[in-house]
Amino acid sequence: MRNIAIVLILIAVTSPAFADAIDGDWCAESKHLSINGPEITLPSGAVIHGEYRRHEFLYQVPVGDPDAGALIYLQLQGEDNMSLYHLKDGKPVDGESWLRCEPRTTS
Repeated sequence: MRNIAIVLILIAVTSPAFADAIDGDWCAESKHLSINGPEITLPSGAVIHGEYRRHEFLYQVPVGDPDAGALIYLQLQGEDNMSLYHLKDGKPVDGESWLRCEPRTTS
């Protein structure tokens, strides 16, 4: 977890400031995730904890999910836009755009 914190700090130093917060529901194609402080609900339905900052989030993909063990970095790009990156050698790559979506309702 110490390595995750170091990577997050390094990325934060080079990140521009944004309005709002990364918390909320996000959609990309047919995928959905939800961030609530340090807790994230992944597209697989897994609920895990990660490194939360107001405009960014970092987590390690849990066992059982595709890309298990990979580090994923989420960065708020605007009030309704977020980018998801895989971290390779401490650098964000393979950017993917996500948009705010309506919260999922449970029945």
